[in-house]
Amino acid sequence: MVTPRVCTAVSALAAAAFFFSPARAAVPDYKLGEIAREDVVTPVALVVLNPEATETLRQKVAQQVNSVVRHARPIVAEVEGDLRASIATARKNFLEALQGAAPDSPAFAGVVRVIARQSPKDLPVDKLAPLWARGLDDAAFVEALLLPVREAMAQPIVTNKNDPALATNQPVRLVPVKKADEIPSVREIETSGATVSSGKIISLWRAKRLVETHFPAGQEAVGRFASSFVRVNAFLDLPLTELWRAQRIEGLAVNDTYEAAQVIVSQGQTIDRKALGALAAMREKSLIGTLQNKLEQQQSVAGQIRQQTSWIVAGLGLVCVALFVIFWRLRARPASTALILTGDPVPVGGPQRALPGGDDGAWRERALLAEGRAERAQEAIRTGVLGWMRDRVFRTMSNQRTELLTVQRKAEAEMRELEQRLERLHTPLKERVTAYEKRIEELEKDLAAKGEQNRELIQARISVARQQLTVERERGRFGAN
Repeated sequence: MVTPRVCTAVSALAAAAFFFSPARAAVPDYKLGEIAREDVVTPVALVVLNPEATETLRQKVAQQVNSVVRHARPIVAEVEGDLRASIATARKNFLEALQGAAPDSPAFAGVVRVIARQSPKDLPVDKLAPLWARGLDDAAFVEALLLPVREAMAQPIVTNKNDPALATNQPVRLVPVKKADEIPSVREIETSGATVSSGKIISLWRAKRLVETHFPAGQEAVGRFASSFVRVNAFLDLPLTELWRAQRIEGLAVNDTYEAAQVIVSQGQTIDRKALGALAAMREKSLIGTLQNKLEQQQSVAGQIRQQTSWIVAGLGLVCVALFVIFWRLRARPASTALILTGDPVPVGGPQRALPGGDDGAWRERALLAEGRAERAQEAIRTGVLGWMRDRVFRTMSNQRTELLTVQRKAEAEMRELEQRLERLHTPLKERVTAYEKRIEELEKDLAAKGEQNRELIQARISVARQQLTVERERGRFGAN
């Protein structure tokens, strides 16, 4: 019986052989509609985008997105203000023209006719004039006019209902707004909006008829006056609907999962979009594995370079210590040593004995000359050794920096090569971004595990991978190649 642990081990061995074997077979480069010549088995687990299933899912979700209708309820306050203002203006004009005429006099009737012509059409001046002439309040009459208007304006009112999105029993997304020109955000559509039947939305013509029929027979003119203030307060917003629909389907995807050692293309199978996607994912895994192998080799070389540099620095340090000891010993020796180095005998017996030759000045001159020669020799040695050490350190640091720059340029070139090959494979943008993110995560784990020895090199790799990831994210949304 094969245990899960054995299966896992076999899968790991297959993946390692696939990624790091230099002699592995290339992934077949089939075209759409070709017939597979042999079975293609994936050595590693794959997650592949299914384009056909994804498109079907997006269409299904898009059909579930209802048309957006903006409902500006505060417009009723504007309507009410306009109606009150028209009546107040008519009252003011009437009182100014009345000049004390009696309600039953011909002058009164003439004033009523003049004000009626000056006022909005169908304004019931004949019913309001007796109240104005007696100084009575017309609030009750005005409220009677406003009542049916408020009831009609409480419903969403559109200009007409000829749009297919407002067909009978067609659900719509009703979103409250404060102004007619206010555009809500997608978040407000989802949170504050409500799905209602389009039957609850009425046309402007229907709203006016509702107001007119509220008044009894004989008051048709009053009904027409009140209905003239009814306005549209709902607006079908197709661009906002498309924006909401696009956001709902954004990121939707159906993925096919393949386990390690699973056949992704069978012999004799016709290559379709699904099979092409699986082969592209497998090819991408191969490219990433190759790049990882190359990076690890370069890291090994960089480690050897660092180790050699450490030995050089340690050797230079020992040389410096030895030279310091030599210089210190030379400075600590007495001046008489210089006399011995000249090869002349030094008199013994104290300062009172006469020197050979009988010339004390000559001996002193020779001693000073020997001491000067020793000082010049010490200075030459010190200057030459320090110059050699300085040149050697500079050359070592320069070579090390050149090696690191070369490794970084190689990494950048390999990243560009990987990018070009991925582009030729038409790999989806999201898959490329995922590959870069995964590679960055692996490099960061290596950075944490390997310590100071390879830290600068791994950081350079992470920097290059992050730059490529930024470029990929700026190219567009998921789905663009």
